[in-house]
Amino acid sequence: MAYIQSILGLIVFIGLPFLFSENRKAISWKKVGVGVLLQVIFALLFLKISFLQDFFLALNSIVLMIEKATSDGASFMFGYLAGGALPFEETRQGASFIVAFRVLPIVLVMSALSAVLFHWGVLQFIVSLLSKVLQKFLKISGVQGLGVAANVFLGIVEAPLLVRPYLKNMSRSTLFVIMTAGMATVAGTVMVLYASIISKVIPNSLGHILVASLVSTPAAVIIGHLFVPGDDADLMEGDINLKRTTQNSMDALVKGTMEGIQLLFSIVAMIIVLFAIVSLINQVLAFLPEMGGRAITLESLFSYILMPFVWMMGIPPSEVGVASELMSTKTVLNEFVSYQKMSTLGPLALSEKSRLVMTYAMCGFANFASLGLIVGSLGTLVPERRSEIAKLALKSLIAGTIATMMTGSVVNLIL
Repeated sequence: MAYIQSILGLIVFIGLPFLFSENRKAISWKKVGVGVLLQVIFALLFLKISFLQDFFLALNSIVLMIEKATSDGASFMFGYLAGGALPFEETRQGASFIVAFRVLPIVLVMSALSAVLFHWGVLQFIVSLLSKVLQKFLKISGVQGLGVAANVFLGIVEAPLLVRPYLKNMSRSTLFVIMTAGMATVAGTVMVLYASIISKVIPNSLGHILVASLVSTPAAVIIGHLFVPGDDADLMEGDINLKRTTQNSMDALVKGTMEGIQLLFSIVAMIIVLFAIVSLINQVLAFLPEMGGRAITLESLFSYILMPFVWMMGIPPSEVGVASELMSTKTVLNEFVSYQKMSTLGPLALSEKSRLVMTYAMCGFANFASLGLIVGSLGTLVPERRSEIAKLALKSLIAGTIATMMTGSVVNLIL
């Protein structure tokens, strides 16, 4: 039954963008078919090939090393707030766990490490390789390939910088595909953060988070193409934006740390503001009569909307309620909160397979906070296209959500 649900899901996830397409006649069904096939191949390679599985298992030891290193640095600075020895007896288990000091410092460390890897040329090599694979099989332009591939390792703000010279004149279709890719993937700077959150309930968590972003890239291309098909003839001359700008490894480390500080405070600020706004909306909704014996909240409303789509990822009917609440939390707040929520669920709430499917389906920046980020960043880079970007933003959130849910369906078929 789960396989039938997932196959139906793939049909619906492709059919919805087609129904709301800006130009149905311009859709390349060959590209759509190859994109789905590429998703399946990526998932099979990364989830079924033994030596690749061993590689991703090895990544977990890296997670543990980074977690320990971050804990050592943070506890030296913040003491027991960041995991150091408590000067008092903990009366309630977990009471001393403070997210801002215990979890978020990983962002700083990863930002610094990413900058060093970029200086050494490691990230450029991986991004270029993935870009060429996407160009060859999906027949997309160099600009699209680079813009999409960059989103697997860079953030929704940083990735467009690699194609900055082309943003002004690139086609509407290419612009939307790059925006969708940003919504359908997560940055390398937060992969370890999310992996550490769900490591207790998802074995080989970092491997799954990384694979989720990789498998979602072809989905982002085809869903973006279905919504906004058009001229994809944008070219790219050389890899001018892949050149390092730092003088040496120490310079990269310092700059990466400074950028990490901005990212860390942005995450803290967005979580505080989002929780506050959602709380305000929920307080207003509390005046409405209960629905099904439950108080109406913004998350519950979205969970009802998402229920049929979550079911179409292959989630058993008995678990759809919990899974749709997680997906709703991811959309209304962000994936950080939804992963944290999933990590606290009891063993009976979701099966092991459902947890894996949801890990993939929630692995993307498609949430309301990202709307502001994508409009603000792209609008600053190309102010003359700000109104067009603003109009495409909400559609890119929907497209990114569909892309990750499509990945959930594919993974359910393979597991």
